Amino acid sequence: MKQKKYVVGVDCGTTSSKSFVFDLEGNCLGSGQIMNPLTYPAVGRVECDGEELIKLLHETTRLAIKNSGVDPEEIAGVSFDMFRCTMVTRDRDGGFTTPIIIWQDLRSAEMLPQMRAQLAAAGMTPDDLYDTCGMPLGGVNPSGKLQWVKEKKPEAYQNAVRIHTMMGLLTKAYGADDYYDDINDTPWLQLNGPDFKYSEKLCKVFGVDIDKLAPLKTTGTIIGKVSPEIAEKTGLAVGTPLVMGTGDQQAGCLGCGCVREGTGYACGGTAGITAGKSTRLLRDPAKKCYILGTPDGAWVMEGQANAAGSAFKWFKGEFCDVESMTAKYLGLEAYDFLTKAAQKSGPGANGCFFLPYLQGANTPNYNADARGTYIGMTFAHTRNDLVRATMEGICFDIRDMLEAMVKGNVPNFDVVRLTGGVARSGFWCQMQADIYNRPCETVAVEEATGLGCAMVAAVGVGIYQDFEEAAEHMVKVTKRYEPNPKNVPIYEDAYQTWKKVYQALNGEAYCAVTAFQEKYR
Repeated sequence: MKQKKYVVGVDCGTTSSKSFVFDLEGNCLGSGQIMNPLTYPAVGRVECDGEELIKLLHETTRLAIKNSGVDPEEIAGVSFDMFRCTMVTRDRDGGFTTPIIIWQDLRSAEMLPQMRAQLAAAGMTPDDLYDTCGMPLGGVNPSGKLQWVKEKKPEAYQNAVRIHTMMGLLTKAYGADDYYDDINDTPWLQLNGPDFKYSEKLCKVFGVDIDKLAPLKTTGTIIGKVSPEIAEKTGLAVGTPLVMGTGDQQAGCLGCGCVREGTGYACGGTAGITAGKSTRLLRDPAKKCYILGTPDGAWVMEGQANAAGSAFKWFKGEFCDVESMTAKYLGLEAYDFLTKAAQKSGPGANGCFFLPYLQGANTPNYNADARGTYIGMTFAHTRNDLVRATMEGICFDIRDMLEAMVKGNVPNFDVVRLTGGVARSGFWCQMQADIYNRPCETVAVEEATGLGCAMVAAVGVGIYQDFEEAAEHMVKVTKRYEPNPKNVPIYEDAYQTWKKVYQALNGEAYCAVTAFQEKYR
């Protein structure tokens, strides 16, 4: 038997899927990436073709192994991470009874009145629900998507023999004998939060057939081996252990080395996610922040923004054709042009503010009617101010979540580890340290989620005894950013003003805009 030198992480992200081959010191030797087959059939709708997604996931793994040049027989194991709050229904033959309803899809928000009524009929309130499962009754949760399918597509629900998240899709696609979901971070409302088992009471409240729900497995558990059929599709060796993975943000925390209390996590990828670990069971007194599990059996409090890096991507795509064309001609990144432009403005963007609610507001406001907003513009403002306001607005949203978590009793952060698109620019990293008024650090591997699930594979097959040991070997901090004392008070004023802008628009203004959009959808 050949020596096992490598681990593979399969990262099913929102906009693209990726696979990575890492050595046991966290060096990425090869990767493969393919854009996901997403569709946007209407305002607020985001779907994905499941069969096509499985094919491209396999191909990313094949590409990663090919590009790494490693011997597949020397790969010790493979594990997975996935984007969460997504609902998948499968029929008896493994087909899909509906397109995959992606987490950004707002159909859940349409079902909130009905779900409140279901709770009331059972003598419960949304606060009671939070106390039980640790999840707010929000507009992106997969349980709301499932309620939409039950209401609008009853035959799709009736024909489903398995209902699962994206983790269930991954585990089955790579050879497990069922659609296993991760017990630590499956964000269903019908869970009992302290032990993360399905709650018969909550399933009854929401009319969910508990027997249809995917079985739950603990992160790090070996759930099968690569079959000859999957080996042919992926390039993995027959018999390679499949290790139960975790959610993308749990994996991101691992890949950033956030394995202790006091190390915060801020991801500005497609979505914005913040996380803080606790060794004791958490409940947010304000009932705003998610409570999930960590791969090592502790608890994590999270905040989620529906748009973060994707808001900056939207800005680039809609308003920056010149920068994009110039960057392509010079072999550079358009984002580099934009961050340089932002540096020509000043902290607070000369009083121009951006609310990044392009897909509604999530933690801590939970307002599906919120919309992206620029405000404060005058003839004196420049394009540079708009660029900087966009970047700052994303950071203010992340700070909103960090502050909500600390108020929710997460141990305070002495440092925040940054990942995602907001960590690619040193200027943007310093901006975050100034806005959060906390030291911020970056790590060597930008694809923290991919590294995190590779670390799960390494622990699952016994290379490292736990995630702390894996982090010591595989995670390397590259730079630390201390808050700039000149910028901190300016950003404090700007942040408080930004919050007041939201509070002023919340209610009548956002409701009117949403009603207009729905009327002429």
